[in-house]
Amino acid sequence: MRQPKAGTTSSKAVRTATWAALLSVAVSCGTTPDHPGAILDDLPPGAVGAVSLGPQGLESTGGRAIVFVFDEGGNVLGRLEDEPIYANPVLASKQSLVTASGRAVTTLTSTSRIDVPVDEGIVEAAANNPETGSATVWFNSGRTSNFVSVDADGQTRTGSVQGMVRTATYCGDRQFAVVRDIIPTGEMTKHRLYELPPGGGLVVRGEWDLPVGVGPASRNPACAADGQSILALWRMPDLALVRIDVSDGSQSETVLDMPGFAQNAWGTTAVVGDRLYWLNQDGQVLSVSTTGPSAVALEWAIPDPDKTTTTVSGTTVTVVNYRGRPVFSQHDLITGNQTRDPIELPWLESIVGSPAGNTLYSIADVTTLEEQPQ
Repeated sequence: MRQPKAGTTSSKAVRTATWAALLSVAVSCGTTPDHPGAILDDLPPGAVGAVSLGPQGLESTGGRAIVFVFDEGGNVLGRLEDEPIYANPVLASKQSLVTASGRAVTTLTSTSRIDVPVDEGIVEAAANNPETGSATVWFNSGRTSNFVSVDADGQTRTGSVQGMVRTATYCGDRQFAVVRDIIPTGEMTKHRLYELPPGGGLVVRGEWDLPVGVGPASRNPACAADGQSILALWRMPDLALVRIDVSDGSQSETVLDMPGFAQNAWGTTAVVGDRLYWLNQDGQVLSVSTTGPSAVALEWAIPDPDKTTTTVSGTTVTVVNYRGRPVFSQHDLITGNQTRDPIELPWLESIVGSPAGNTLYSIADVTTLEEQPQ
């Protein structure tokens, strides 16, 4: 990973402003940009949602990493566009939006844009604290996992750890990651729980061995209500609720009783009260007690889940259905009730599935933004 040099942010801002100015001149001269929206220098007023697109395949070449920001009417307010990366996230908070490309991790606030240079091809995990804006993006960098972290005050850090990051999560502004060794020892693989304290370096909180093939079902586990343990879903091989103590990495496991449900998880999990909620790849919202019986309950299901991208933030499920004309919608995690009128995104229809080098564009992530004042 390329490390940022002194003065990187200010020089990057100058280059970004120059790029936007040149684009504006080009458009005024009658040149149409490849995609809708001008390049963003900040998070625009009236933004209610963002969607990221990138190459569909891990081994793809060509294409771009693109993030579109849109308003209540579905109109594009602007975009970020840069070198391609697989699984580029969009992490939203009350203060900011954080995303990644193959060239940079970018933070947008209502007044600024900050780019931290990287040279990466795959996002392995990403997590944030939606209340404060803290966020960390972890990259698959071969035998190491590089990261860029954005603190609540906007300060950025970079670093690296040996091994492959498996999960990432926040407990308040304490952030944790589970990282496994690349090379197993016999039939077992060493895993470590790291904490990245605000303003500090990585600290190992615990380590343990797991059989080869055992792994997380979701890259974004939840934090228990007391902040003292991480609640994760792991395939062991049956789906299990794993409680990881954040002080020493000690664990307990409960195999879930879930006949008839797909034993997988998709995206971020969430804790509400004494239950853990998650989506599976059939579009079902499932839950289980965090302290009691292991029986899994079906809460509700996303309609027509075949061509949808979903994310969970707090108690909001954000969905883009792209069967035909794409539609953005928000739902209450507990009830499934819509919390916002659906928003059509007609400009997205021609982009999803369009050629990009030797692959096709696909939706990598979607998020709800807290509407900025006009």
